[in-house]
Amino acid sequence: MQASASPFRYPGGKGFLSGYLASVTDSIASDERLYAEPFCGGAGAAFNLLEEGKVAAVHLNDADVRVYSAWRGIVHETERFLERIAKAKVDMTEWHEARELLETTPPIGPYSFDVGFAAYFINRTSRSGIILGSGPIGGYRQTGQWKIDARFYRESMSKRVAWIGLNRAKIHLTNEDALVFLARAPDRMNLARTLLFVDPPYVEAGSRLYLDAMSESKHSALADMLQSGRYPNWILTYDNHPLIHRLYRDLQRRVIRVNYSLRTARKENEILVESIK
Repeated sequence: MQASASPFRYPGGKGFLSGYLASVTDSIASDERLYAEPFCGGAGAAFNLLEEGKVAAVHLNDADVRVYSAWRGIVHETERFLERIAKAKVDMTEWHEARELLETTPPIGPYSFDVGFAAYFINRTSRSGIILGSGPIGGYRQTGQWKIDARFYRESMSKRVAWIGLNRAKIHLTNEDALVFLARAPDRMNLARTLLFVDPPYVEAGSRLYLDAMSESKHSALADMLQSGRYPNWILTYDNHPLIHRLYRDLQRRVIRVNYSLRTARKENEILVESIK
């Protein structure tokens, strides 16, 4: 599998787990396996699995309307999105305008194509792909080794976006709180043939790195929900934090190494929890 069929860059992205997730889906007894992410972010693994035919459809959910708007624009207004990629001026003026739009857009609200493209533009032009809280590649004065357009690969980005548009019938999007999404999941999909890949924001530093940071009570509520017995097939990844070990103490946990780049490239330990019936 390629590193990621997703057009996004994301810190701690889980595209590298695609092979492992593909083997997990193979264990689900169904000819039409489904895949869902309550915290989709850049959805690195989702599109790898869909592209390889390992799943018949994917359901992507993100609580933040800025991320959701980017995905909705890509999936349902593909030609318009491709045109914006082709015509975008990748400079500091554009970066500041996109950043201001995102900073003044509440996380909960109606879909906006312009907000969605701004989120995508910032993702491709900011350090580590962080949408809010990080500066532009090359720095504000553009004196770094790399410039703001260093990761704005129009051709490859456009190919990925176009492929997603061609496969929109297999892609379902929602803009809900992750716990609401999970509560509604039994009415939307056959959970016996669905793999839920749950990749919540970090417990530590989550509010700095993600748009949809969670409180400790929400981390706890998520643990209760996943361990309720309603969801037969799920994989969970988290930062290696004492709270997570406590919340999932009755399940086997293992450490994985995740590429995680902010100012300097590095790997972080994360915890993977698996509950496959």
